[in-house]
Amino acid sequence: TMAIDVDNGKVLWKQKAPAARLEQLHPTMGSPAAATPACDGERVYSFFGSYGLICYDLEGRKLWERALGPFRDEYGASSSPMVLGDKVILCEDHDIDSFLIALDARTGKTVWKTPRPDAVRSYATPMVWTTDGRPQLLVAGALELAGYNPANGEKLWWVNGLARIVIPAPIPVGDTIFMASWSPGGDASAK
Repeated sequence: TMAIDVDNGKVLWKQKAPAARLEQLHPTMGSPAAATPACDGERVYSFFGSYGLICYDLEGRKLWERALGPFRDEYGASSSPMVLGDKVILCEDHDIDSFLIALDARTGKTVWKTPRPDAVRSYATPMVWTTDGRPQLLVAGALELAGYNPANGEKLWWVNGLARIVIPAPIPVGDTIFMASWSPGGDASAK
């Protein structure tokens, strides 16, 4: 994780992830490339599939870390963390043990964790959609788009029709959610 001065490009600080080993990847199409970090104005949250989530202050001092990986996924983990209020949300859909998790932004302790047993190899970052005055987490994954309650991780609704492997994130605009998905064939419910 690096902090760069926007005025002159100077590296202000740089921290290495403490991964003991890299996740196993496809030799020509996989990558241990990191996800996009998130920031709430006080802390920076960086996720690495070979290790987990690391929280720094804006000066680069490590505040907490949560070992979560490595995961079993042919192409590597790449869903990015997002901040919602006092929580850091992360969706990790892999070959086995997929989950959606909320961590306390200040401590890294688990607030809730929701298993996603039917979700495999998807890479979309959750988005927030406010409907009827209440926020929902929009999570695109294997064959479905779902809405979750950010307070407790409860799955509120879902709609089928996405590809088996999903990369793009859903985009909410007012009362409409836009979602792009592509299937090379073989995903019978993806249309």
